[in-house]
Amino acid sequence: MAIQPERMLTVLAGDLAVLKEGFGALVERIGKLEGKDPSTSIAGIHEALADILESIEELRPASEKEDGPPPTPNWATADQDRARELWKWLTDWCRSTLHPMYAREHWRPCWYEHPQLRIQLTWLAHFHDWAYEPKAPPPRAAEWHLRWWPQLRDQILIPEFEGCGHKDASKADRVMLHEVPIEEDQMAFEDGGLHEYIDEFVKLRPTKAEMAKKSG
Repeated sequence: MAIQPERMLTVLAGDLAVLKEGFGALVERIGKLEGKDPSTSIAGIHEALADILESIEELRPASEKEDGPPPTPNWATADQDRARELWKWLTDWCRSTLHPMYAREHWRPCWYEHPQLRIQLTWLAHFHDWAYEPKAPPPRAAEWHLRWWPQLRDQILIPEFEGCGHKDASKADRVMLHEVPIEEDQMAFEDGGLHEYIDEFVKLRPTKAEMAKKSG
């Protein structure tokens, strides 16, 4: 059936009249739409629709609008104190949530020695916290489970650990990045060197005073 622009705009105008009763702020926008003549072009209707949707969005209560996530923690700008805080936050989340509930079968105890993986895990943990805020809408958690976690698992975590773990007896000449002794659990959370690694990492970061001096 052919689109009838005039009829479509008439219907929209009727719907908009209902909105007028509860949303006085639409009056000015409606005045602008009255001077438009979309009968000669479908583009006119698209423009009118865009204006109407924009007006409705502006009138939605702030509590109904979906806020974006807060900024992801940035390791590159972390001073010593912030770096230690980030390590504790990330380690606690990986130890209590990611490793036992999602990643154990893919995990390697040398995870903290993989800098790029640490950065990727940071945004994964950040989005997980955001998805499970007390008033978070369900789609956030759904997106984390169906999009963010599978993507990181398949494209980053598994490939990153390809040369870590128990050495394959059939590939005796293969050089392992981080080899786990055969008698130890290759899926353990960490291999005993995590705290020492964190201490060394923090020492290499600038102090708060040094960061302030550099930025000043």
